Amino acid sequence: MHYFEYATKDTTLYEVSKSMNTGLDEILEIRKDMNDDGSVINVTRALIKFDMTYISESIVDGLISNPKYYLNLYDANSTGLNVSQKLYAYPVSQSWDMGSGKAQSNPIIEDGSSWKYKDNKTSATPWYSTYNSVLGLGKSSGSFTLSGILGGGEDVFTLTNSSGTKYYFAPSATGETDTSDANYYYFATGSSLTVSTQNLSNEINSITDVGVSASSAAAVLSVTASDAGTGGNSITFASGSTTLTLAGGTDTTQTLSGGGGTWYSGSTGQYSLEASQSFTHEPKDVRMDVTGIVNNWIYSGSSYANEGFMLKRSGSMGNSDSNVEEGNTTQYGNFIFFGRETNTIYQPKLEVVWDDSKWNTGSLSALSSDNLEDMVLYMRGLRPEYKEKSKVKFRVIGRERYPEKTYSTSGYSTGYTTAKYLPSGSTYYQIKDAYTEEIIVPFGSGSIVSCDSTGNYFNVWLNGLQAERFYRVEYKVVSGSGTADETVEFYDEKHSFKVVR
Repeated sequence: MHYFEYATKDTTLYEVSKSMNTGLDEILEIRKDMNDDGSVINVTRALIKFDMTYISESIVDGLISNPKYYLNLYDANSTGLNVSQKLYAYPVSQSWDMGSGKAQSNPIIEDGSSWKYKDNKTSATPWYSTYNSVLGLGKSSGSFTLSGILGGGEDVFTLTNSSGTKYYFAPSATGETDTSDANYYYFATGSSLTVSTQNLSNEINSITDVGVSASSAAAVLSVTASDAGTGGNSITFASGSTTLTLAGGTDTTQTLSGGGGTWYSGSTGQYSLEASQSFTHEPKDVRMDVTGIVNNWIYSGSSYANEGFMLKRSGSMGNSDSNVEEGNTTQYGNFIFFGRETNTIYQPKLEVVWDDSKWNTGSLSALSSDNLEDMVLYMRGLRPEYKEKSKVKFRVIGRERYPEKTYSTSGYSTGYTTAKYLPSGSTYYQIKDAYTEEIIVPFGSGSIVSCDSTGNYFNVWLNGLQAERFYRVEYKVVSGSGTADETVEFYDEKHSFKVVR
């Protein structure tokens, strides 16, 4: 079964204009604009919300069981998507107002959420007032004089990292003191002794989990401990009675002004707080699996209230991280999708998918494999129109194209009206927009044909289909699934109906 909810509100947040609202725009944009040298970067992020009330109630009532959820967005001529990339969705962590602005309004309208405010410029409630960005002040460094310490084969030079792992170095010859050209034996705790042909500083630099760098000249070893901002990766050097301990780089924070929305990320343990879809060199519609996010809204109570989705490229709060897609200097192109205010049929929607199929054939006979090779499908009782809020049981009948005539004491039968059942669990329906050919309900786990003692059927909730449009039903029948004799047949018998108000 497939059920659809359409967006109740959406807007795009533009970093370039901190207070501009675009709640009534017909499109949603996820883009990045920058100057020629990449020193100024401005991005956009989209917000979109769906009402979860009916879905939650239907789960409690048992009408929807173990569903998956997909966010559907329709491409509105995205441009310049010339590299592989991902689009991410996160649950918004604060309430927000849609507003009535448009990007082309002059002067700009500021009565709803924007990059800086979650409500409007009058109330002026910032998404967050400030935030702290961790910075490294510097690296910890020092020098270790080896002259007079390494005097014989029994002297050992020890390096200990923050997790307690020790690395040992010993000179290859008695009296060796020049770290820049000597050969050293090197081994880690618990490992076999290995012979190094590198000088001591090169050996230290080759240990990737230590977080130090070293240089040497004659008997003096200069060491720098850990990158700035790592917060203390204690390194100890010792030989004989001489010990040198270096802490890691120190941390500090800087305060930046807030903006760009707030969202949850990571995982609650059971459900993910992040969803994504990959794109490669071309625009396409979005059908993103957001099951984890929606399950958090439904099952996590007040911990994760439904405030909608944040759609964005990878990036940080306030767009301050230059190592990710929003903040780096790579051009990724502009995603453009139809919004809820579009005058087309391509409104954003949340798709709910679950397996509602049932199987009880009663006294019916199965269509044989020979029947399935030359079969006729038709729908019994299909009406030309249905009201938009209807829940309809559609009957689909399969029969051999030329059934045999039968005679009995009770009379004569041509076989044309005898109902037989289609393959269990491998007969599917698909619903398309009859005009645009857009697939509304695809073949899959949510469109398995059921069976009862009367014949095959499937249920459709029409309140998820747009009114005043024609829809066409197609079928996929798999016989001998998983065997060498498997056949897959598709049927388009022009079965159509109209949804009306």
